[in-house]
Amino acid sequence: MKNFHTAGLFVFALIQLFYFPNKAWTEPIPVFVSIAPQKYFVERIGREQVKVEVMMNSGESPATFNPNPRKMSLLSKAELYFSIGVPFETTWIDRVQSIYPELKIIPLHDKTHKNTIQEPTNHHSHYTGDPHIWTSPAKVKVIAQKIKDTLAHAIPQKEKYFKANLQAFSKDLDVLDKDIRNILTKNKKNRFMVFHPAWSYFAKDYDLQQIAIEHEGKKPGARSLNKIIAQGKSLGVKVIFVQKQFSLSIAENLAKMIGATTYEMDPLAEDYLENMRRTASAISGALK
Repeated sequence: MKNFHTAGLFVFALIQLFYFPNKAWTEPIPVFVSIAPQKYFVERIGREQVKVEVMMNSGESPATFNPNPRKMSLLSKAELYFSIGVPFETTWIDRVQSIYPELKIIPLHDKTHKNTIQEPTNHHSHYTGDPHIWTSPAKVKVIAQKIKDTLAHAIPQKEKYFKANLQAFSKDLDVLDKDIRNILTKNKKNRFMVFHPAWSYFAKDYDLQQIAIEHEGKKPGARSLNKIIAQGKSLGVKVIFVQKQFSLSIAENLAKMIGATTYEMDPLAEDYLENMRRTASAISGALK
């Protein structure tokens, strides 16, 4: 009876393979990403065909992060790793590749040159080396295409499925872009103040000026602080945007001196579409 049952399952599996090849049982591809927004992007394209783990937990800083043993153990089972150019990758990607040489690492950023963006040099409104390319919905469309191509190469029989998912995601990104523009047109001013300059690509896309307190990962000195306070007062800044991954004490003290408050925005949130809409609304309400 047991042999008969086993034979029946085998025949059923063959029927699935020959007559329904696109529905054949397949294990999801184990994938690793550096940050939570990437998890959302990969899952939008791969759906049930991927199992995604995030290297850096919520609340951790990309500048100081070190993976724990559990993450390294999970990484040993991964087939793909999508990097994106955040600071900890500079140290860890090469180490990961040397430990797991079979792991395929796919950069979602341009590795031929450092992610840089230069804003007009007006007091502290300039910043270079911002890796937060995903704050630009237009760049996320490029990222999504790379993810689709990679997954289609890994599972060729699912290429049409991944392509359909990419098209659906691209439409959502187009709607997001339109929504952001509609939100921001409610205010004709274009300057906003942040502690950590994580919104350079967002600002560039939507013709805004990001005034950053921190510059190239360095906290401001006494002279710079005085200039920031004077600039904030002259502009009438009422909000300084901060991230939970960084110390808030300097920003909170500056806000008091300027006569402003602090407001948390998180470029590393996983719920990408809604987070970007919330960001646009917050910035729109604080533009000077």
